[in-house]
Amino acid sequence: MATASPHQLRRSLFAALAYLATTWLSVWLSKKLSVDASIWLRVVTGLLPLLPISYGVRVVVQIILAGDELQRRIDLEAIAVASVAVGLGALTLSLLLVANVVTLSGRQALLWVFPALWMGYALARVWVARRYR
Repeated sequence: MATASPHQLRRSLFAALAYLATTWLSVWLSKKLSVDASIWLRVVTGLLPLLPISYGVRVVVQIILAGDELQRRIDLEAIAVASVAVGLGALTLSLLLVANVVTLSGRQALLWVFPALWMGYALARVWVARRYR
């Protein structure tokens, strides 16, 4: 089974660290900006983490495309498992919200969808790959 090259792993690590840094910076700047600040300044500040996320997605897609058929099958199954798991988790959370069991804002919930999908993919990939050893 092919694995990512050291160069690809460095690029993935760089993307993850850049995402953490820009997210921290974005949240910090957003708190400092007044509501009177330019809409464009607030948009740029809010969307700043999309740059490293986009780079990270590009790196992962390149790793997947460089894999053989087995590797691609593992990735496809992992993406399917992660998508279903995150979807069921979101449905469960929304049903609990409707039943007034938990309280959560849409802002809080939406912020975690993409990271949950990526974490789910990473965990599902390990789980799915075990079947092919």
